[in-house]
Amino acid sequence: MNECGRGTGPVTGCHTGLMRLASILVLCACSAACGQSAPAAEAHPAPAATPAPEEATSPRAETPAATPAPTEAQADDTPRVRALVKLIILGTFPDELADAAQEGLEDELQVEVERIDGLELPESAYYPPRRRYRADRLLEFLNEHLSGEPATTRVLGLTSVDISTTKGPHRDWGVFGLGELGGRSCVISTFRLRRRARSPEHFEFRIVTTAIHEVGHTLGLEHCTEPACIMRDAEGSIRTVDTGDGHMGPDCRAELDRESPQTLPVSVDDG
Repeated sequence: MNECGRGTGPVTGCHTGLMRLASILVLCACSAACGQSAPAAEAHPAPAATPAPEEATSPRAETPAATPAPTEAQADDTPRVRALVKLIILGTFPDELADAAQEGLEDELQVEVERIDGLELPESAYYPPRRRYRADRLLEFLNEHLSGEPATTRVLGLTSVDISTTKGPHRDWGVFGLGELGGRSCVISTFRLRRRARSPEHFEFRIVTTAIHEVGHTLGLEHCTEPACIMRDAEGSIRTVDTGDGHMGPDCRAELDRESPQTLPVSVDDG
């Protein structure tokens, strides 16, 4: 029997076996080394981002809400009136009373007034049987002075002569004044308003209130029953005029705003 490593005989078979074993061991070692995957890197979660330190801020004032732009009506502060009233003197009329009537119309009715002096009374309006002038014909005459004027223009005639109109069964009824309801012309007379006036101031009060009353008719106001209102029906009595307060009541004021609102810009006098 051949023993491996002993004796002097041939050792080829044993040596070859040892070499083959060594090769197998090397191959196994390489296979083990090559076949083992490298250990996976240990996963470490990424550190959370450190928030930047807050900047020190000083307290801020709150920004006020934006103011709404004004409407067109609010932005336009142009003075406005209800109408232009042409104040026409028929024959003769005291200047101070015309001035008072103009001021009263502007204050109470918010109208603009233009004075026209010195027109002669029309002969066509004269009523010989009573030696006075027909108020309705005077209105026809005054309307001629509205030709070509805007619809917002009115005309008030002031006269010192006696005037009359037809009222009910009365063919010729003397009046303080006459105005076209919803029309454009009116007229007043000092003739009856002067009677039994207690003072010049009282007489002036009658003139002013009657002028406002008649122009009020042309602006759409009817007679009313409000106590002391300037639009009460005189019913032929000066007492109704005297017991008024010279102003419109709340109902008539509201009606005036509906019928004739203040939409007309005040004209500019270049003179």
